[in-house]
Amino acid sequence: MALLSRCGRALRRSSIGASRVQPFGNPRRRVTLKSTPAATSTSAPAAPPKTGQHTVEDALRDAALSYFFGDVSSNGAGLKVTPTTGGVNNVVQYVETPDGQRYILRIYNNGNKSDKVRFEHEILRQLSQQQLSFQVPRVLPSRAGRPHELLSSGAECCVFHTIPGSLAKTTSPEEVGRATGELSAAMSRVVLPEDMRPPIPPYFELFKVHHAIGGDPEVFYREVASNPEFDACREAIDFLVSEIRRIQTTIAAYLQQDTLPMQLIHGDLHYDNVMVEGEVVSGLLDFEFCALDWRAMELAVALSKYVGEDDPLPLCQRFVTGFAQHGRLTEAEIAAVPDLINLRIFSNAVYFTGRALAGEDSLESLTSRAASYAKRVRWVNTHREQLAAAIRERMSASVPAELVAA
Repeated sequence: MALLSRCGRALRRSSIGASRVQPFGNPRRRVTLKSTPAATSTSAPAAPPKTGQHTVEDALRDAALSYFFGDVSSNGAGLKVTPTTGGVNNVVQYVETPDGQRYILRIYNNGNKSDKVRFEHEILRQLSQQQLSFQVPRVLPSRAGRPHELLSSGAECCVFHTIPGSLAKTTSPEEVGRATGELSAAMSRVVLPEDMRPPIPPYFELFKVHHAIGGDPEVFYREVASNPEFDACREAIDFLVSEIRRIQTTIAAYLQQDTLPMQLIHGDLHYDNVMVEGEVVSGLLDFEFCALDWRAMELAVALSKYVGEDDPLPLCQRFVTGFAQHGRLTEAEIAAVPDLINLRIFSNAVYFTGRALAGEDSLESLTSRAASYAKRVRWVNTHREQLAAAIRERMSASVPAELVAA
């Protein structure tokens, strides 16, 4: 069955019974704001680090701030701007106002893909209207009343309210799993506007994960084989390449079988995108990779981080125990999860290669992670039966029998 028809069919299903939704946001004229490095920064401008966490010129930063806080060219509007410790893909900085209010400034580093930003913010708008046990990012509207603005560089920018708490990491895996399952259910209720299509490809379109790869596997394979920077991780990257070639056949089989349900997913929901206060999830972050994809990818993405820990199986078991409170998987999905965990890891490898080719990041974003990626894939390959059995046991304990069927 053609992939295009499968995605189109799923999109139509998601809109059944829905009223017509108007396009999100208004057409905007690109504006260049005159600005000087006026907003107070606690760190001097520097070249982007090789592994992400990018900086931005003060003038562009001030242009972004002016959209939301007024003219900062003379005295910085009393704003204090400090870098965050995250932000692998985008420029992300804290902004504090004179009255002590704290926000997050994001300047997107996504190849100037405004459609991706519009899609993300439409998802967030609809999720904000649902009753959830946690927060999702909430925008501070610009002075023009828009959720995001277009800078003279072609990059989009926005400002989010902060969410209290700290990153979950490996703490409270059952609670993080519960919130992930809750989000999966909430995403199934999102209805896209009639003129909006997901700009992010599904994970099974592996080589479309970045525009610089362009859907051509040979672009990725040639780069890995010929770029001497990969020699820093040659054994690991060669192993990953051999496994990527193998999973291409597996993906084709899953598409042919057509047994994995599709829905909108967060697409990047792992423990570094989850905020907790004590033992409770307070918020979920970074929705910029939302996509129409295999439903089970949401669970697979989350588990792809845990499988890199020293003793992964207990963490995975606890996570799935929580996930099963709201999340749903069929038997076909459960059996596929180990492959989908690996698919997520392979997608990262292709994605970071594309970012390096496009000049959006250094290749060190991949070479520094390659050994960890290889370790995770080896663990999954060795423990795939145990992992599937653990998921099956916990899902069957909370899911009606007819849903856990072949």
